[in-house]
Amino acid sequence: MNVIFCRPELTMTNIEDASLFFHACCEILDDYIYNLRYISSFGLIRQMMLEYADKDDILIFFTAENGVYDNQILKLLRKYNDAKSRIWPVAMEATFECRKPPEPVSDRQSFDVSCRKENRNPLKNNLKAVAQIFARKIIAQTLSPLYSDDVLYFISHCRKDGEQLAAKLADKLRLLTRERTIYRDVVNVAVGDNAKKDIDEHLKISDALIFLQTQQAQHSKFIMKELCHALLNDIPIVWIQIDNAPYDDMEIRPCEKPLLCYDSDEFDDPKRLEEIVDEIEEKCFQLIMNSSRQVYSYVECLMEMEKTNKIKLNRDIENTLAYRIEYKENVKDIYDSGIRKHYIQCFGRNPKTKDIEKFCTNVKSKELYKECNRIFLLSVHGKRQNSSSEEKICEENYEDYLANIQNIFGDHNPKKDKRIIISGAFPDYDEIYKNSLTEAVIIYARQIIQSGYTLVFGSHPTFQPIIFDIGKLYSSDVTYSIEMHMDKTYASRYNLDLLHTKCHLILSDGLQKMRENMICREKAEMLICLGGKIKKDSLLQGVDIEVELARKCGIPVALVGTVGGRSSEYSFELLKQGNWEKINPWGRELNEGLFYNVNHRLMAERLLRNVTFL
Repeated sequence: MNVIFCRPELTMTNIEDASLFFHACCEILDDYIYNLRYISSFGLIRQMMLEYADKDDILIFFTAENGVYDNQILKLLRKYNDAKSRIWPVAMEATFECRKPPEPVSDRQSFDVSCRKENRNPLKNNLKAVAQIFARKIIAQTLSPLYSDDVLYFISHCRKDGEQLAAKLADKLRLLTRERTIYRDVVNVAVGDNAKKDIDEHLKISDALIFLQTQQAQHSKFIMKELCHALLNDIPIVWIQIDNAPYDDMEIRPCEKPLLCYDSDEFDDPKRLEEIVDEIEEKCFQLIMNSSRQVYSYVECLMEMEKTNKIKLNRDIENTLAYRIEYKENVKDIYDSGIRKHYIQCFGRNPKTKDIEKFCTNVKSKELYKECNRIFLLSVHGKRQNSSSEEKICEENYEDYLANIQNIFGDHNPKKDKRIIISGAFPDYDEIYKNSLTEAVIIYARQIIQSGYTLVFGSHPTFQPIIFDIGKLYSSDVTYSIEMHMDKTYASRYNLDLLHTKCHLILSDGLQKMRENMICREKAEMLICLGGKIKKDSLLQGVDIEVELARKCGIPVALVGTVGGRSSEYSFELLKQGNWEKINPWGRELNEGLFYNVNHRLMAERLLRNVTFL
C-alpha cells in the first residue's frame, strides 16, 4: 500500500493557501508514514502510469478552482479508479467547480477545507489546524491498527472549580474536531445510571485522558484513581495546569510537570480557546502515536522468541501488523501433535467495537479460521474475552499473551529470592517525553515482579501507587515482591500501617543512609538506573552516588539511556570510552542496546536473562 500525494501546482492556479495546507500535512505524514510519495511534476506522473496500482493505495490530489485538468492528471485518476484505489480529492474553495472532482471520480467526496474552516475564527490563519485534521485521516487509513480518527477523549476534572472550564473545552473540541467523542461525566452519565460504573467503563476505552489540574484537583480521590488507571493501562495523559495550581503534594503525577499551562480566563476568549483546543488536539495526537508505537516493542519480543526457536512467526502481508504463530506444546495425549497455531492482529491503540466486528467477519471468511486453534486481537488494553459467539476469536493484552507463551517454555518461575533495584527520577527536559520514563518504570517493574524477583526502590511519590498496583496484579505476596525504602523525614506524610500491607517498608535516617540500605544492606543482582537529574555539582548527582555504592558492593549496573537525564549522559560517556566493564560485565551489545533501544520490555527481558549468569 502506498500513499501518493500530488502537489497543488499540478491542478491549481492560485496555490498560496494550498501550499500552506500541503506542507502542514507533510510535517505530520513524514514522521509516521514510510510508504509515502509526493508527485511534483507531470514527468513523475508518466512514471507512475507505468507502475502497478493497488486497491489499498491512497491517491490524494487538489481539485482545480475552475474544474479544468491536464490530461495527464485525468489519466492518473482513471488508472487508480480502475484499480479501485482510494482517491481523496481536496477542495480548497467553496465553489461548485472546485468542490466537484472530475470524471471518473466525480462521485468521490472531497475534503472540503473551506467547510472545515466555518467553525473557526475567520480572521485567524487556521489552515495548519485543518491540514493536521486531514493528515490524521490519512494516518488513520494507512496505520489503522495504530490510530483511528474516531477517538474518545476522557476529560478528568474537579467539579468544584473545573466544571465550567471542562464544559467550554468539551464544546469547542466537539465543534472543531467533529469526529472526536468527548466524555465528561456530568453530561454523559444519564439520570438514574450508576455514575461510578459508567465513568470506569468509559475510562477503560479512552484513547487519551485530558487532565485539567485546577486548585482543587489534587484533593480529588476520583481524579487520582483515574490518573493511576490511565498510567497502568498505557492511556496517554495530557496534563493541563490551570492558574498555576500547585501539584507538589499531588498523590499521583503523570510526569514531573504539566504538558500545557493556561489561565482560566483564557477559556473565556473564543479566539484563544480555539488556539487552546488545537494545542490540546496536537498533544493528544502525539501522545497517542507515541503510545501506539509500543506495538513494535511487542512484535520485537515475538521475533526474539522466533530467534530462540520457541515459535515460528510469519507476517500476513495482506494486513498491517497481523501474524501467524506456530509453536509446539508438550502434551501427554499420543494422538495430539502438540502443534498450536494462532493468528494475531496487533493493535497499538484501543480497538473499537467496529474494529472487532470487522476483524471477526474478515477472519471467519478465510481459510485460516479453520487452520488456527485460536485467533487473537492483541492490544495493551485487552482483557481475555470472546469477541463473538465463536470461541476461537478472543481479545487479549500483550503482556498476558506473551506471558502465557513464555510459561509454556518455563520462562517464568515464582519467588527467585533475588533482589533487583530500580532507581528512577524525572530528568529536566520537554514534559511530553517524560511519559517515556513513567512507561519505562512501569515496564521494568512489571517484568521484575512478574518474573518472581523482589523489586527494590526508593519511595518516589509518583511511582509508589503505580508499583503497588503492579504488585497487586502480578504478585501473590506483595511484601515479598516489593521492598520500598524511605527517608524517615517523609514518613509522617504516610499511613505506615497501610504501607506495610503493600510492601516491605524499610525506614532510614537521611537520604544517604536510605541509599546505603537500599543498595548495600542485602545482596542484589543489579541496579537499574532510569533518568535522574543532571546537576552542576557532579558530586550531588544521585545516579553517580548510587552507581558508586553498587560497584563497591559488586552489584552490576544497567544504565537505561533512552529516557534521558543523567543515566543517558553517563551511558553516553561510557559509550564513547568503550568502558562498559566499569559498571557491569555484560559487554558492548547489551549496554549499547540499553542506550539506543526504546523497547523497554525487550531490554528488561535481556537484563533478567543475564541475572541467571551472574
